[in-house]
Amino acid sequence: MDKRINDLKDDFNKVVDLKNENVKMFEMLDFKIKNLKNVYSDFIKNNKQQLFIFGLDSFHFQGKLIDLEYDDMKRLYFAIKNRIYCEYFKLYKIVIEYINENINDDTKVLELVKVNNNFPIYKDLEPFKQYEFEVIQNIHETIIGLLISINNYLMHKEHDLRQHQEKNATGLNIDNFIRTFSYNNVVLREKITLFITYIEFFHKLHTKYFKRFTTKMQLFVSQINNDIKFEDSSELNKSKKQTMLENFANDNLDKNILKALKNSVVGEGQQTPFTPPSTPVSGIESLYKPAVEINSVILKITEAQSVEQSKPLEQEQEQEENSDEVSLLTTDSESKKEESSPSEVQAQKPKRKYTPRKKKTDI
Repeated sequence: MDKRINDLKDDFNKVVDLKNENVKMFEMLDFKIKNLKNVYSDFIKNNKQQLFIFGLDSFHFQGKLIDLEYDDMKRLYFAIKNRIYCEYFKLYKIVIEYINENINDDTKVLELVKVNNNFPIYKDLEPFKQYEFEVIQNIHETIIGLLISINNYLMHKEHDLRQHQEKNATGLNIDNFIRTFSYNNVVLREKITLFITYIEFFHKLHTKYFKRFTTKMQLFVSQINNDIKFEDSSELNKSKKQTMLENFANDNLDKNILKALKNSVVGEGQQTPFTPPSTPVSGIESLYKPAVEINSVILKITEAQSVEQSKPLEQEQEQEENSDEVSLLTTDSESKKEESSPSEVQAQKPKRKYTPRKKKTDI
């Protein structure tokens, strides 16, 4: 139990790290958007002719699209933060209610409840209201502190139970009392386990929210850097781009969509090789294959193998040449026979000798 409670603090620190990474990317985007607006204002000041203004309309719309997408990303980020506070605040109320109803004989736990009872009330009708992340951290730490206090209270009850069992062993008829006392301890232990399970699930859910949002932010920043080259801006490095594409691939995106995202991040003409993750997702393995890489294929053939392979080739060539000569001879002889005239054929036939018949004499 104590280990699970301590692990909750480490898991929440991971959520905080993801949140801080998103804050840095928002600051980077703010800086880029301000630069674009300054550049546009300079163009307008120095070029006031109608045709020049017409030529700058596309640039103005480019900045407007970035502003719209930036506002959407902020709205999504505010919704995630709002939901995180919503879940912790409601869990905090449930824990406080359970302590007030079931733990009335521990002054330390009750004092802890009274001291930490100044959190802003959450309203479901305000899904985009912003709560400072420090408030979220405070309410999370308060819940963990309350669970630690309840767990300590349970340890004291377990100690009292063992003392009662020793008295029962001396001959006192307090069996039913001990069973009831043990039942209350079991309920208290399961209640603590339930609260810990709630927080573990929240950590898992919030980590997924922030990871997906971080991936979207990285895609947004990389697309801007690919379209507009800022001299004082630092693009996402290759490892972050590859991690981002792997995250999209693991989400079972369509093949064409993932290809389009890859082109928007690294550019169509300068794509970087993309190595697949350790466990590729079925149906999109072909996406992990880079463009044709002939240099990466190495064929090793030894000299002995090359000599052995050349011998049968030479023999086949000799056989083909001999067969060609025989065929030429036969065709020549056949053609000569066909060219001979019919008179020559008749001359070659042997002539018959004529022998006259003997005349019959009269008897």
